[in-house]
Amino acid sequence: MNEVSEESGERLKSMEIEVKLFATLRDYLPKGSGRFSCKMKVDGATRVQVILSRLKIPEEMPKIILINGVHGKKEQILKEGDVLSIFPPVAGG
Repeated sequence: MNEVSEESGERLKSMEIEVKLFATLRDYLPKGSGRFSCKMKVDGATRVQVILSRLKIPEEMPKIILINGVHGKKEQILKEGDVLSIFPPVAGG
């Protein structure tokens, strides 16, 4: 599945990423996913925010976003094979 980027008009390749959700966010994993993660097919210009929207995760819920173990941002573009880890607010004391 190759789509055309609206911004550049170039063809975008389909790629696979892994999404790991932690604690209460696990409820947003698609049906049939593993206990903690799922693989997703996305196009080559997909931002973290698109994944959050696709999974229907409320805007305020993600507090920590890691991409391959490094802090990331919602605006960041993902690459083939990336592992996106998303954590909710942490409580405790």
